Amino acid sequence: MQKYWILSLALCSAPLVSAQSLMVTSFDSIAYVNSHNGIQASAHISVKNTSASVKDYRLLRSRIGTTGLVDSNYFCWDLCYPIWVNQSQGTVTIAPGATANDFSGYAYVRDTSANGQDSIWYTFVNTSDANDSLQVMVVYAFNRYVSNSESSLPLLSVYPQPALAGQRIYGIPTDALKLEWMDLAGRVHQVITQNDGSITAPSAQGIWILRAYFQNGIRTTRVLLR
Repeated sequence: MQKYWILSLALCSAPLVSAQSLMVTSFDSIAYVNSHNGIQASAHISVKNTSASVKDYRLLRSRIGTTGLVDSNYFCWDLCYPIWVNQSQGTVTIAPGATANDFSGYAYVRDTSANGQDSIWYTFVNTSDANDSLQVMVVYAFNRYVSNSESSLPLLSVYPQPALAGQRIYGIPTDALKLEWMDLAGRVHQVITQNDGSITAPSAQGIWILRAYFQNGIRTTRVLLR
């Protein structure tokens, strides 16, 4: 059964540091992940370049909360980066007046009895001007009793489960625009843009994350390969 989660972005208390050229255009207000049956919480933030010139931005994971609830996390910007990398190696270029939807942040459920919340602070920085930055605090809340809201996104319920490494996996919604295979550290190993409702599994055994991009959002699921 597809596992659902909801993420909390508490931007109302997120400090903005000299945000001359960037502004947040879309985000979720507040929500929770069910720690009993969820896999990970995912955050998506869209930012707009409000200046009159093209700018390149890197991303910093500038601070992590101290409760331990979000110690297992990763983020994606130009690439996906595991917990031991706090700054993107590359940048995302945003044209004047354009909006970038490249950011996503993730926190894994580490304890099925987890009950509480913690935060991660992310900072978007103009590579040409370190004082031109935007900091956003993302709150990940864990509760094993909270109800998960139904999503308008298609279900990502693939089969067979578990599957054999390298074999074909089915159940991919045909309206998925892009598919990605990621390892548990958040590294993207394969990107697929042609979708016929099935996908070839990675050749390595273990637990993999399949991420599907839709017109109105992103869905992920865990796949066990033997």
